[in-house]
Amino acid sequence: MATIGAADAFGLPVSTTHVLSSGVAGTMAANKSGLQMATIRNLLVAWVLTLPVSIVLSGTLFWAFSHFG
Repeated sequence: MATIGAADAFGLPVSTTHVLSSGVAGTMAANKSGLQMATIRNLLVAWVLTLPVSIVLSGTLFWAFSHFG
């Protein structure tokens, strides 16, 4: 809930998948049930890369459709 609230307050896009996977990882970390470093790295990479990849993909599609459509 805090992640969605913070994203809304700053006007940032947020993915439900990111929120759910981060919530599961947070719960595992809080319960000390064996959260692996590889899982944390994958979550961070997903959070960091989602917006730039979306920007590049949408820009590329816009360019392609405006030139070839």
